[in-house]
Amino acid sequence: MKCIFLDFDGVINNWYHFDGVSIENAMILKKITDISGAKIIATTSNKYSLQRFDKVDYYKSFFYNNYVKFLNELGIQIYDLTPFVDANRTLEIKKYIQEHQSEQYVILDDELIGEELQEHQVFLDLYRGLQEEHIIPALNILNGNLGFYPPNYDRNETPEELNYRINSYYCNKIKKL
Repeated sequence: MKCIFLDFDGVINNWYHFDGVSIENAMILKKITDISGAKIIATTSNKYSLQRFDKVDYYKSFFYNNYVKFLNELGIQIYDLTPFVDANRTLEIKKYIQEHQSEQYVILDDELIGEELQEHQVFLDLYRGLQEEHIIPALNILNGNLGFYPPNYDRNETPEELNYRINSYYCNKIKKL
């Protein structure tokens, strides 16, 4: 099964539209799922209220009403949630991969995931969220062509410098297509 490990804030919304879902960002996600057939696995911290407390009704939760319900209306389904492991996305993704034997996956997140998973990550700029230039790298990773980071990637860069360099690299590649 192909999986998209999806953070919500900074991915399907952005700095300028931070409440709930941005239709523009979500429609990019829909293109990726339509083309790849990948299942969406929510990694967002917004799921923690459901996982930490038994008394929260899924359909009355903030998670459902501000994100899942809206995504469903756009034809985007959340297939599953990563398990809760110390509120650590890297550990949660690793556990999910191990339990479900997932080999083809991409991680869409505006925060850097642990180094051992980074070749599967498309690192996003929280100010913009998911954009057209992220479609090709996400599909490439889902098809086994790992590594989103450009050849001149420097692990000592700040997240802002990294986002700028990565987005510039992919914007230029798309313009050449």
